[in-house]
Amino acid sequence: MDRFDLRIEVPPVAFSDLDLPASGDVSATVAGRVAAARAVQAARYAGHAHMRLNADAEGAVLDDVATPDAEGRALVTRVASRFGLTARGYHRVLRVARTIADLDGSDQVRLPHVAEAVSFRIAGVKES
Repeated sequence: MDRFDLRIEVPPVAFSDLDLPASGDVSATVAGRVAAARAVQAARYAGHAHMRLNADAEGAVLDDVATPDAEGRALVTRVASRFGLTARGYHRVLRVARTIADLDGSDQVRLPHVAEAVSFRIAGVKES
């Protein structure tokens, strides 16, 4: 499971919810945000061989582009300790947090981005 970036639980949809009006963004809006985030990433890694997206970032480059603010760093440190996050898992959280920040239009990875990335990482994980 350590090789997966995202884990989410998808509960069954209640029959009564099928009759509710649609909510959230339309696909075209989401596609536009994704395209913009990918363009930001392409520009960010333009000078780095073999890197196009946050998923490709490693080592010092990852540290440079995905280091969270103090509150975000404190959260990921607590999560790493509490849930036994491996180095690979830690780096995956940072990559996902950087992508969430890109989708948010933020130059800095902040606590809300880290919290969302962590929520995708530990979904369904049982504490020991």
